Amino acid sequence: MKDYYKILGLDKSASLGEIKSKFKELALEYHPDVSIYQNANEIFIEINEAYHILSDINKKTHYDLLLRKASDLEFVSSSKEFERDIYTARQKAEENARKDYRSYIRDLNCFYMEQEKADGTPFNYCMHKTTGISGGVGPMGSIKSRSLCIPIPRSRKATIMHRVGFSIKLFFSLTSIFFLIFVYPVDLSEYLKGLYSLLLILAGGIVVFALYRAGGVKSKCIYSKNFMLVKKYKSKGFQRGFHPMISTTPVGIIVFIIRWIL
Repeated sequence: MKDYYKILGLDKSASLGEIKSKFKELALEYHPDVSIYQNANEIFIEINEAYHILSDINKKTHYDLLLRKASDLEFVSSSKEFERDIYTARQKAEENARKDYRSYIRDLNCFYMEQEKADGTPFNYCMHKTTGISGGVGPMGSIKSRSLCIPIPRSRKATIMHRVGFSIKLFFSLTSIFFLIFVYPVDLSEYLKGLYSLLLILAGGIVVFALYRAGGVKSKCIYSKNFMLVKKYKSKGFQRGFHPMISTTPVGIIVFIIRWIL
């Protein structure tokens, strides 16, 4: 019999809350659509199978009893009765493995509004990790990297509010550029022009912050880095961005500024 506690990396004394939390963490990491592991599909099925048994109090109680009586003769007959539950758990696990990641996370709560279901458009958080250099060094070489895109579960309300916030910040940013080019007096110093434009952009950010605060939604730019799967991949050496060539050149600075402005 499989050790479901070992599969989830838990002690046999783990509570249902701990089982649910650990399953969520592992399922997000090993879903075949986003995982960096070659055997992710097999691991994902094992995780789901384990969770199906351990998250049901009756099945968990039966399973724990079988583990304790593994050396008894009673174990043989009891385990046969339990085989149907194992078979069902395996079937459900394989069904979950066939779901694409976006469909799978719809069963979760929104990361930006925890009280809402993730029934909106996920926010894609792109990450990369440099794995080496090919073709020599210097200008003749090219950076090899591994990239992934993590869809973060988001509700419809959060999706709408983030898009409204983006539109507001874009409006203020374009307005600041318009004022900088066409409105400010010619004799106004470049320093003051830049300062006024920056203050206008900042005003847009304050408006959006107030909107998010009133609507009870977290900013995708600030809070996405705290998503469980993002933090896990950061611990493995991944950084935010599409490719190291962008992150390690002046383009990366521009992308960083645009990300915070918009």
